[in-house]
Amino acid sequence: MRVICRGSPFFLVGACVIAGMSIGCTGTPPSGEVTGKITFEGNGVVEGVVSFQSENGTGGDGQLKTEGAYTIKALPVGEYKVTVHPLVVRENDPKTGVEAGIEKPAPDIPFKYRTVGTSDLKAKVETGKNVINFELKR
Repeated sequence: MRVICRGSPFFLVGACVIAGMSIGCTGTPPSGEVTGKITFEGNGVVEGVVSFQSENGTGGDGQLKTEGAYTIKALPVGEYKVTVHPLVVRENDPKTGVEAGIEKPAPDIPFKYRTVGTSDLKAKVETGKNVINFELKR
């Protein structure tokens, strides 16, 4: 859309700036910040990653910290499937000497929460700040 401005210079500058902003100059979709905690049997899951994945391929990850707390900034507004998975560390295979990514043991993250196909965790992200907590069950 093209905005054409005529009239008083001071009024026109202000009107053109406001019109340009209302059109949406950046083209970025609305987003929200998500914070929360992941717990298992009442205790925080202190090591791992929480992933939010939408059906259209957008999403984000947050590393779990003290007491299972996580933060994901600028996640597009929408519905998400959520997974929680262990950290992956790089180690050398003692037999081949080749470095590979290996999941760290995580008894506090049941296997059903580790993939989109088996996790029943869901979240709705809205504009602004969102607090979304999850209690993992056996």
